[in-house]
Amino acid sequence: MSGAIRVGVVGVGQWGQHHARIYHHLPGARLAGVVDTAPREAGVLARRYGAAGYHDHRMLFGQVDAVSIVVPTALHYEIARDFLERGIHVLVEKPITTTVEQAADLVDLAQRRGVVLLVGHVERFKPAVQALSELVTDPLFVQVRRVRPWNPQRAMDVGVVLDLMIHDLDIILTLLRSPVARVSAIGAAIHGEDDDLAVAHLVLKNGCLASFVASRVSPVKAAELEITLPDGFIHLNYLSQQITVRRRGMQRRTIVKGEEPLRAELTHFVQCVRGEASPLVPGEHGLRALQVAQEIRDKMTLIAPRVAV
Repeated sequence: MSGAIRVGVVGVGQWGQHHARIYHHLPGARLAGVVDTAPREAGVLARRYGAAGYHDHRMLFGQVDAVSIVVPTALHYEIARDFLERGIHVLVEKPITTTVEQAADLVDLAQRRGVVLLVGHVERFKPAVQALSELVTDPLFVQVRRVRPWNPQRAMDVGVVLDLMIHDLDIILTLLRSPVARVSAIGAAIHGEDDDLAVAHLVLKNGCLASFVASRVSPVKAAELEITLPDGFIHLNYLSQQITVRRRGMQRRTIVKGEEPLRAELTHFVQCVRGEASPLVPGEHGLRALQVAQEIRDKMTLIAPRVAV
């Protein structure tokens, strides 16, 4: 595809505004339109970046070559399907959809229409995460902790497994390249019916054990990954992008620097639309992570504490 890629953004909440900002400044892309059910919000952003503002995603048809879908998860399937059916390339935020069946349908539709379906697992574009693939060999045990304080301003349309833990499920499934053999989980619903705190234990078919903790009711914000190897360990602090490697008595700490992860993701999306790259997080990967997340939720023992946090 020659010339600038015409891109639209559907949903201009806190995260969608960043999509619009980056597209506006991204070489090879032109922000053609933004959509939000709140016309004022769409209008403000449209004027800021010299784009058209709409209140309905269907008004982008014929105006864009590609689109970012940054709306509540319950709307992902319907909106993504509408664009894919018209041959428009789609980046849909994680989780890809609310159900495995919907995700599988989008993957199949994208394949039939010959268009890009990229899932917004932005953590994969952090430079330290990308560096892990060269360090991990024959892992024995994986521990992941991703927690943050309660923030009612964040979108809470899904539980913490689909909100936070799914980031790490995607990373570990990609890193270890092994299907899941067994799942157990426990969770707590504190501010509503969905899980706000979850602990999951996975056994992978390659024998590796993986433990995940996710919380959005923690007193602190933290995100870290530790991988136990036969001859040492690897620790990653997602927030500082510091990797600590200890092997055979030697220890090394490195802070891996790179560009803003969302910018890297959107640059990659445009390259995929141009045919210059293959999707790093294709729809199939979004489906895979959702399948495991759904199994965790199906196997989860959910409790409701007497005292809310």
